[in-house]
Amino acid sequence: MATRKKVTEEVKEAAKKVSDKAAAEKIEVKKTVRAAARNTKAKAAENKEKAAAKKADKQEVKAAVSAEAKDVKDAAKIEAKKKTAAAKRKVKEAVAPAAEAVKKPVAKAKAGKVNLVFESLMGGAVTPEQIIDLLPKEATDAYVKIEENTIYWVGKNGEMGSVEIW
Repeated sequence: MATRKKVTEEVKEAAKKVSDKAAAEKIEVKKTVRAAARNTKAKAAENKEKAAAKKADKQEVKAAVSAEAKDVKDAAKIEAKKKTAAAKRKVKEAVAPAAEAVKKPVAKAKAGKVNLVFESLMGGAVTPEQIIDLLPKEATDAYVKIEENTIYWVGKNGEMGSVEIW
């Protein structure tokens, strides 16, 4: 029976070696799994950081493009305002003579070429320019009565008065 004991001990020893080897393998597998998990977590964190950096870069580029677009838009508005103002000035300059001509009554425009002199029966004479010089600044309408030697006037605010011609 010595052999049976020997075989049993050998089997136990072999079983212990297998068990130890299995435990060692189990430990190695755990180490490998844990290392892989750490590496995966590190890679995930790194990828997350890279994604955040990319997103930040993208937002910076978007903000820069937006700011540049705003600057271009503002510059275009300013340029448009300048061109509009210049065009308005040109229109005013072109229309001004016509507006002045419209302001003058037709009779006054025709009479502007004639030298008018009003004479009284007593021998006094006066021109339209002299009549205007005699009127106060607030006068808007004037009525000349040569035979009475008087200019009756009406002012802007309804005031009235008269002035002697000679």
